Amino acid sequence: MVDETKLEALDIFPWNENFETGIEEIDEQHKTLIMLLNKLANSLTQDETFEIEETFAELAEYAKYHFESEEAIWKKYIHEQSLIDEHKDSHDSFLPEVIKIKEENSHKSIHEIIEEILLFLIRWLAFHIIDEDKRLALVIKSIQEGKEINEAKFISNHKMSGSMKVLIEAILSMYDNLSLKAIKLIRERKARIKAQKELRAINKKLEELSITDQLTELYNRRFFEDTFDIELKKAKRNKTILNVILFDIDYFKKLNDTYGHSMGDKALVCVAKCVKEVCKRPNDFAFRIGGEEFTILITNEDFGNAYQLAQILQKEIDKLQIPNKNSEVSEFLTISAGIVELLPQEKDSIESIMKLADERLYKAKELGRNTIVKD
Repeated sequence: MVDETKLEALDIFPWNENFETGIEEIDEQHKTLIMLLNKLANSLTQDETFEIEETFAELAEYAKYHFESEEAIWKKYIHEQSLIDEHKDSHDSFLPEVIKIKEENSHKSIHEIIEEILLFLIRWLAFHIIDEDKRLALVIKSIQEGKEINEAKFISNHKMSGSMKVLIEAILSMYDNLSLKAIKLIRERKARIKAQKELRAINKKLEELSITDQLTELYNRRFFEDTFDIELKKAKRNKTILNVILFDIDYFKKLNDTYGHSMGDKALVCVAKCVKEVCKRPNDFAFRIGGEEFTILITNEDFGNAYQLAQILQKEIDKLQIPNKNSEVSEFLTISAGIVELLPQEKDSIESIMKLADERLYKAKELGRNTIVKD
């Protein structure tokens, strides 16, 4: 599946040589404005409103800087105040129009509001550059060629009329259609991105469900076997210690018979919660591998650490004070554990290690339960 978030950005407002005024500083600023406008359009594919708002603020701030910079350039060459004032009025109308659009669409989402603003910006900016800015640029060119202001204005108006006026109208119409199509494409892309995210979330949840015991929310037996295989190979390759704690609940059948299976399930959940609180390190893996039987796999630790962790777990479970009055060890729930700590050799396998852990767990039961056996 193609990741839409990594696709090339859409140009909702492509730069065109018809927008060039011939004044390098102004043309470069116009290119930056258009780049920010395209950036704002592409931000609409994201769910995060702060990114949209930040990009909009960046565009607004740069527009303010550009207007001031552009007006300074006009004043430098053109000394007829009426021309300067007329152009400044156009600049001054920009922000109020944007605010008006925001207010009129305040009942809509931020994405819909920005779409409306984009349509306005494209039309306004295209007309402003290709008509108003180019008119003044032509006036400046004539003045630099030695013409008087009135003659320069006449030349500018003449060049901007006739076929040029038709061209301007054609370009504006083209950009109107282009902007509508681009907005539609952005909406479609956003919908695809949303669908992708939802699908990834579903797949992630399904993956989690496939490796998780539904009652206790610990890893299940299937994931235990996969993880054990990976960690055993890694331990052999890196010559590191592998620790296994195999434990189960003492007299769990009596607990179920005495209090009912619902209480038994609650006991399993409480034990699992305790296990998760004790096994917080990244190299601790906890599993429910069946019934009342649990396994903890510990990697990259020294000898003795597994025994210490098992003791901590035993004490924490004892603090829970889960009733089990018919237990022959205690009136509360207890656990027994078998521990294997080894530097794996080539001959060692999951089966051989778990067989040894099981033998030590059986020995713990023979010793009276509520016991940990490590050798």
